[in-house]
Amino acid sequence: MIMESHNSKSSLSEKREDSIEELKNKNAGKNVFETLLNIFLEERENTKIKYEDLSNHIDKLKVYFDEKINVLKDNTHENLEELKYYLDQLNKNIKDNAEKNSTYNDDFDTIRNEMLHLKKQKEDDINLMKSSIQAYSSKIKNMISIMNKNIETIKEELTNSQENIQIESKKKYIEILELINNENVNINKKIEHSLDELNNDIRDVKEYIRGVKDSLENEIKDIKSAITTNKKSIDDKISPITINQKKLMNDFYPNEKS
Repeated sequence: MIMESHNSKSSLSEKREDSIEELKNKNAGKNVFETLLNIFLEERENTKIKYEDLSNHIDKLKVYFDEKINVLKDNTHENLEELKYYLDQLNKNIKDNAEKNSTYNDDFDTIRNEMLHLKKQKEDDINLMKSSIQAYSSKIKNMISIMNKNIETIKEELTNSQENIQIESKKKYIEILELINNENVNINKKIEHSLDELNNDIRDVKEYIRGVKDSLENEIKDIKSAITTNKKSIDDKISPITINQKKLMNDFYPNEKS
């Protein structure tokens, strides 16, 4: 689309130069007026086409952004559901396999690896979206820069022109281009504002995942501590029983002791 716009501008510039050359070669005021009128009409039509192309491009860009944001939201919801599933499984395994402490660390490593994988996947999606937004923003800025250059060129032509009719025509053309330029600036600001809001949402998701991870690690520490405490309590209860059993054996079978 940018290449087509560039070709259109080149063609417009060539037509304008041909028309100016034609003005130099004609003396009749009527021919000059008709030529200037034709230039203005052609430029107005080309400006309308360029503005429609830009509007269509911006609409496509908005649809693209909306799709990316919806995908990000869906993925975030799915990943949180998956994380909840892993947490439920972890709690179930802790209750069912309290005596198999050796396998507990393996389960924790698996969950930790899954969380790291989830975090990396999120970061990749975010980086891809940022790259796409930056690329489209750069294209829009380049288009605005080209339009600004055209405005400056037209202003210089107006300064050097001696025909009042041509000056008025160019002024109107400049006003149209400035309106388009202002609209593009506003659209660009809205895109940047949307990007800031998206970054804030992404930061909140990261904070939430980090909080879940910290909470999970604290629960695991508490469970390990409880297992250790229970084991010590059981040992403390078994020790007197073992001593009493030995004492009873010695009382009933003193010969075996000797």
